[in-house]
Amino acid sequence: MGFDNESVEEWVDYIQTLHAREIELSLERVRRVYQVLCPEGAPFKVVSVAGTNGKGSTTEILSSICKASGIKSGKFTSPHLVNFNERFNIDGVDVGDDELITAFRRVERARGDTPITYFEYGLLLAIALFSSAQVAVAIMEVGLGGRLDAVNVLDADVAIITSIAFDHTDWLGDTLEEIAYEKAGIARANTECLIGVREPQASMRRHLQEINAIPKVVGRDFDYSLGSDSQLWSYESQTWSLDNLPLPFGQTGVQLTNASLAIRAIESLKSAFSFNDTQVRAGIGVAHLMGRCQVMARSPLIVLDVAHNEASVARLAEFLDVSHSTSKEGGRLVAVCGMLKDKEIIASLMCLVTQVDDWHLATINAERGTKAKELSDNLSIAAQGFRLGSVSLYDNIESAYNTAKETLTENDCLVVFGSFYVAGDIVKLTKHLNPC
Repeated sequence: MGFDNESVEEWVDYIQTLHAREIELSLERVRRVYQVLCPEGAPFKVVSVAGTNGKGSTTEILSSICKASGIKSGKFTSPHLVNFNERFNIDGVDVGDDELITAFRRVERARGDTPITYFEYGLLLAIALFSSAQVAVAIMEVGLGGRLDAVNVLDADVAIITSIAFDHTDWLGDTLEEIAYEKAGIARANTECLIGVREPQASMRRHLQEINAIPKVVGRDFDYSLGSDSQLWSYESQTWSLDNLPLPFGQTGVQLTNASLAIRAIESLKSAFSFNDTQVRAGIGVAHLMGRCQVMARSPLIVLDVAHNEASVARLAEFLDVSHSTSKEGGRLVAVCGMLKDKEIIASLMCLVTQVDDWHLATINAERGTKAKELSDNLSIAAQGFRLGSVSLYDNIESAYNTAKETLTENDCLVVFGSFYVAGDIVKLTKHLNPC
């Protein structure tokens, strides 16, 4: 066992050795450890958040509203961009090394000889950290699917399904019906399941009915509307109306669905906690999230996004169409991209192929990483029938980013996307260059 590990880095290296497989979709082992860790069950309300895209935004907005309302919350997300600690956030602050090492030791004692995966260990760390901190609400992002993800050992007091799209098809199925069924697995009997899909798949509706869950669907049970000036928006449900809300992360589009889901979750928790209109507005206004349409510089415009599947890249394309074309008339759109082998590479690249003038493609130096040449071959397929700008290949993200940045003029826009690996490398690089 790893009790002699003295740093977070040593613990992280250690927990990657505990199971032969990175992913093992089964709840038996992690539930066994959880029951040792919390024999009386979780001592906090649980909001479980599943979906193909939008989980990070929804959990951040909900966490920020809780903080603005004086409700102590914990937020568990994955993966991280730079530091493992980012996965565990309490009242808006990532946990420190000392608290995390204490949690590692607590989980290790509870684990005994049970082999658990890296992701399962992370979930158990979150439970240990949030229990020790005595949070009132734990906001838990589901890593893969829902039904068999480690987070599902917790019984959700509120379940949220943000979106349904193709991703992780090797594990979740080849159809949207199969994927929707897997994600619906986080719902519980007699509790609300909030759905950010206006027309939920039949498999999801059927499962929720079979288990006697209470579906609340955007567009039917709650919805949003954008103001005439596109700078403020409104939320309305059967029991609550909110006007003059700030744009979440300064964006419209899908973020209004994510923010609406967060507000509807607040409604679900109102019987246990007190929230008011002013607190909700304040929470949305200060919510922030690295790596999601993150504007890193204005002149020239530099945007960083973890978008790595067709749906998320399509939303990134919409953001760029507005933010670049309206403020940088006449400039080029330059892209730095790296992707993993198991993603929808061609479909994702097709979302941007008509907008990008120059491509800088980089190898991701990880086991699942795609080589720059292979990425280029996929780009050629994606661009069939369209004019493809210049394409340059690099051995790593840093080289691609630095070279692309040197080509920019004031009216250009640089977008960096394709993977959490890509976003993490750029965040580390820019923090090094700008340590303040």
